[in-house]
Amino acid sequence: MELARNLWRRSLFAYKSNMQMSIRNSLINPSNINSDTTSESLNVESKLKNKKVEIALGATEELSSYIGLAREFATDSKEVHPYIEKLRRIQMILLDLHYTIKKAVPGKTNLFENRHTQDLDEWIMEYSKQLPPHEDYIIPGGGKACASLHIARTICKKVEDSVIPLINNGLLDKEAQIYLKRLTDFLLTTSRMAAKCDNRSENIYIPRGEVSKHE
Repeated sequence: MELARNLWRRSLFAYKSNMQMSIRNSLINPSNINSDTTSESLNVESKLKNKKVEIALGATEELSSYIGLAREFATDSKEVHPYIEKLRRIQMILLDLHYTIKKAVPGKTNLFENRHTQDLDEWIMEYSKQLPPHEDYIIPGGGKACASLHIARTICKKVEDSVIPLINNGLLDKEAQIYLKRLTDFLLTTSRMAAKCDNRSENIYIPRGEVSKHE
């Protein structure tokens, strides 16, 4: 009986020793540490990418909303604003861009058609011929449509900045940034056109440094 007890105690001690050794090995096993670190790094990277996507989506929606506001002001004006339909087309393109950003998959970049940028170039040229030479410093104003387009222009710059990380990560076509950069120029030109249509004068600012040069 005593012999059986001793054998049972020895087997129990050996079992506990093996379990403790197994636990120690699992805690200090480099492969487990590396696996956990890699998993944590991937989660952080994924969260950062998702945050960048959210910023780009929000900025795109904000831009489209202000363009819509400007379009409504232009529509309500007693004067004819020839660019209203163009603004609507731009909003549709921004919705397509929003969808592309939202559904973006790394390594599967959807092409952004450069004809959209070409359209902007043509429109800018068309309206520039009807306007006086562009001044460097224009104080935003000149009517509700004009002021709203100035706001849209500044937001467009934010959208352009927000898509750069997505382009660098292979989520978006480079042409989208080129389009947004040109869209900023178009919105500035159109804001000036809006002031002209509403018979409002542009408020030009001359920096003090420029004034002192000519004194």
